[in-house]
Amino acid sequence: MVNSSEGNINTGCNVQGISKYNFFSDSQSEDIHCRPLKIDSPYLGRKTFEIKDKDKFFGRDKWIANLSDRLEKDNALLLLGAAYSGKSSLILAGLIPYLGYHKNSLINLTFQPDINPFESIYKCLDFTYLKQLKIANISQVIRENTLIKIVNLLKQDYECVLILIDRFEELFTKTQKPERDKFVDNLFQLSQQQDSSVKVVLTMRSDFLDRFSEYPQLAKIHDRYSCILTRMSDDELKLAIAEPAARNGVTFEQGLIEQIIDDFHQQDDSLPVLEYTLDVLWKNENLQNRVLQTKTYQELKEQIFGDLSEQAHQFINPSVGWCEPHLREKEQEIQKLHLALTELKLREQSARVLNLLPVQPLEGLVLAIQTMGENLEKYPHQLLAPVLGSLKEATNTPTEANSLRGHEQEVNCLAFSPDGKFIASGSSDSTVCLWNIVGNPTAQFLLGHEQEVNCLAFSPDGKFIVSGSIDGILCLWDLQGNLMTQPWQGNEEGIIAVAFSSNSDSIVSVGFDGTVCLWDLEGNAITQSWRGHKEGVISVTFSPNGDSIISVGFDGTVCLWDLEGNAITQPWHGHEAKIICIAFSPDSKYIVSGSSDSTVRLWDIQGNPIGQPWRGHEGRVNSVAFSPDGKFIISGSCDRTIRLWDIDGNSITQPWRGHEGQVNSLAFSPDGKLIVSGSDKTVRLWELDQILQDRVIGRSQRKYENWINSVAFSPDGNWIVSASNDSTVRLWDIDGNAIGQPWRGHEKEVNSVAFSLDGNWIVSASNDSTVRLWDIDGNAIGQPWRGHENWVNSAVFSPNGQMIASGSLDGTVRLWRCGWQEWLQVCCNRLNYHPVFHNLENGSDAEIAYQTCQKYVWNPQWPKNLNNQGAVKLKEELYSAALEDFNQAIQLNFTSHWKHRLAWQSVHTDNQ
Repeated sequence: MVNSSEGNINTGCNVQGISKYNFFSDSQSEDIHCRPLKIDSPYLGRKTFEIKDKDKFFGRDKWIANLSDRLEKDNALLLLGAAYSGKSSLILAGLIPYLGYHKNSLINLTFQPDINPFESIYKCLDFTYLKQLKIANISQVIRENTLIKIVNLLKQDYECVLILIDRFEELFTKTQKPERDKFVDNLFQLSQQQDSSVKVVLTMRSDFLDRFSEYPQLAKIHDRYSCILTRMSDDELKLAIAEPAARNGVTFEQGLIEQIIDDFHQQDDSLPVLEYTLDVLWKNENLQNRVLQTKTYQELKEQIFGDLSEQAHQFINPSVGWCEPHLREKEQEIQKLHLALTELKLREQSARVLNLLPVQPLEGLVLAIQTMGENLEKYPHQLLAPVLGSLKEATNTPTEANSLRGHEQEVNCLAFSPDGKFIASGSSDSTVCLWNIVGNPTAQFLLGHEQEVNCLAFSPDGKFIVSGSIDGILCLWDLQGNLMTQPWQGNEEGIIAVAFSSNSDSIVSVGFDGTVCLWDLEGNAITQSWRGHKEGVISVTFSPNGDSIISVGFDGTVCLWDLEGNAITQPWHGHEAKIICIAFSPDSKYIVSGSSDSTVRLWDIQGNPIGQPWRGHEGRVNSVAFSPDGKFIISGSCDRTIRLWDIDGNSITQPWRGHEGQVNSLAFSPDGKLIVSGSDKTVRLWELDQILQDRVIGRSQRKYENWINSVAFSPDGNWIVSASNDSTVRLWDIDGNAIGQPWRGHEKEVNSVAFSLDGNWIVSASNDSTVRLWDIDGNAIGQPWRGHENWVNSAVFSPNGQMIASGSLDGTVRLWRCGWQEWLQVCCNRLNYHPVFHNLENGSDAEIAYQTCQKYVWNPQWPKNLNNQGAVKLKEELYSAALEDFNQAIQLNFTSHWKHRLAWQSVHTDNQ
């Protein structure tokens, strides 16, 4: 069978059926020992089961028969299970050979979704049989019926077609949404075909099942065709352990199988550990006696299940002597197992990070940091591409920089002080709270209201806070939390919005009854109240220059008033449903609105809509705000997300997730660096620079008319990387021999490639408007970097390797953070003052993540310690180990001076 990464086509008409086996392990030892002795190990060790390993696969015969029966009745099967529970092995080495025996003519098409599932199908078909070239070419043309067309062509030569999509979770961790959407549509159409000769089998980790909520088609497949693979029973394990040996004429000493199974359960039922243990036992036993002995197992057990890191240290450190060469070989095997299991765990955790980030970004961020730390500690010689990719993705996923907790009920409103040093919040628990910028309350909760606080505002001079509640009471506070006057009765039917005039000498309040009132700072009415909307007012705000007021009514209309209560324009309405919130641009030229129709809209000051509504939210938009420079607009919705837009209505980042309830209020800090949001008993801080990963630093005057392909030497001169019009990147040796397969990930021509100074990374730029980062083995690091709006013609590394600059036909140059040190710093700094790093439980994910940040980001002494450690190794002539310490010290040194920065103060690209 071709390696699963390349796909597989297998005709199964001559494959022996599992059900035809007689289990020799049920025989007496004497009978088994009469069989021919085969010395080669019947256990796979660290390898995975494939179709060719069917004669070594045992213990799942009931499952094989059950799944076969299901496929007789249904045309699809979704096999769910925990990571490393044997899903792929069951299908590849069990079900497919079984079906092949019972079908006269079966063709099996096996692939993994990877970056582009259609490209994976093409590689599978093209790689395996040249005669399938016509079919392979169809897979490159993505249409609604691409899969159906491929199947119909395969059916011309075979009676039954089995499509196995292994590791289906890659569709969510590696495949971009446009390709994923198209593939899901194709897959669902194929599964709905009433054709009993076509079978579709999917294997997927069960912890990714929540991602099906995005796709009703997949939810239907799950509801009808899914089953969960359970852990192997002890009887199944006995068969899996004993039968391969019995077929080679070897038995186990009495009681040993039970002991191995007991140890297996203590190791979290890890099938890879079990398979490796059996392989090591076989290779270390004297097989002339045809018995695998307990004594041999006991000698290996402590090494296999004990402190593997200590074993690895002993074999790595040349100062440790060895009496016998075979002991060194054993230790090397143990260290290989340790590294293999560590890699498996890191890859699993990286996949979990990608699964968590869209739905639980805080938990995903913590796990990304933890996984990076474990990679650095336990697998220091190689930073794994999935680990780096998940860390990079964590930097791209908006996460709050702090969560301010204290209110007992929902947070309804909040505001920044003009100097950006304080945040005020109002809650349904009838209190107001004043916080400093680190997130600590500056005073006791301010008590003056008897019912829920709906609105509050700072005075422009920063001296006062006014708050309004549902019972119509207004309170004026200083920044120490003292009432400046007695609370006064404002609007009779409750207050829904308040604002200060630009000179801080008056306050406007709006009531649920639709009245607008103007007050001095003593609580005296300045003018008669006026009614602007028939059905009451939702919100109100002064224009930045203080000469007008804008209000939104329950009737969904917007009104603009002068300070005497005269309407400046006719009421306007441009959403499909009621307008909920509005905000002025800093220059008073524009107004932005949010509506219960889930859209945001921009208007000129006369009430004329500009462009089309901005779509993205999936529920009512409760709050909108302009950034102080007028370049960005923020919106919060009852869909629990926050979105960032540019002035043209383009969504700039992914939705910001973190709140557990609807987002009620939003505000920018005066300097535009921070955003505060209020919702589910919490106030959350977000840092704009941490979320915006690239910036425009200049505009090119040159316009390119044609693309340019590229080649580059590695710094040591041993390798050449090339960019091609066929959307691929390739690595070559100095003699012109291609190294491995082409690197696929871009969707259009690749225009530029470049090596990093250390030769470990390659950056590529493409006509698909993206930039991609690769390791030297061709593994893509994370998702493509998006931001350019046209062909990207060039990409280069900065001399220190910490930044990448890219130039595009859109006339812009963009800077991108590059390297795990930068990404780890961004992730750690987001959590520097977050409650998740307080009161840490011993051994928890958060504690490990905190220690990672402390060691690699916030501890200025760590690079120095590494340097000293390297110097000691150098004196001991441990050159390789010393060089690794020196390199890591150099890499870490640049981050140390950021320790005392606040969590939301990122490395400002303007100063880099």
